[in-house]
Amino acid sequence: MDAVELRAARPADAEAVEEYHHRCFLSTYAAQVAAGEFGPPERSGTRQQLHDRFLPGSDCETVVAVADGTPIGHVTVSGHRLVHLFVEPGHQGRGLGRRLLARGEAMLTAHGHADLELHARVENLAAIAFYVRQGWTVTGRLIRTVEHGIAYDEWVLVKHCT
Repeated sequence: MDAVELRAARPADAEAVEEYHHRCFLSTYAAQVAAGEFGPPERSGTRQQLHDRFLPGSDCETVVAVADGTPIGHVTVSGHRLVHLFVEPGHQGRGLGRRLLARGEAMLTAHGHADLELHARVENLAAIAFYVRQGWTVTGRLIRTVEHGIAYDEWVLVKHCT
């Protein structure tokens, strides 16, 4: 993997993060978008949400992966939950996702959490398989999420860390 720095996210990172977040969405859900099943999230809302999460004092903690001065991935945690993990499509398959996941898990356990949770869209089979390979368990429990005007179902995954 190329030299990638992991550092705390800054509000100024929100635009670059939203750009690869959008590309990830279009890549992951290309078939569903093409079939008209759903469209991508509203971009300005996503950008604002990311900006707010990156502010000091937010209830979220985010680490971005930066290459050549540009964010190419991130992991966000809050409470006992891994909230986000995204890697720019052009940088996937090089171990960065595993590195960010390990950092996110370490952040959660450093805050005293041993029972971790994350939610993954049911259509995102590649992400679910990735998490399972990293020791996470699909609980079989579904939750309904509404975000940026889009409603979708997510599997709840858990992992116990000692």
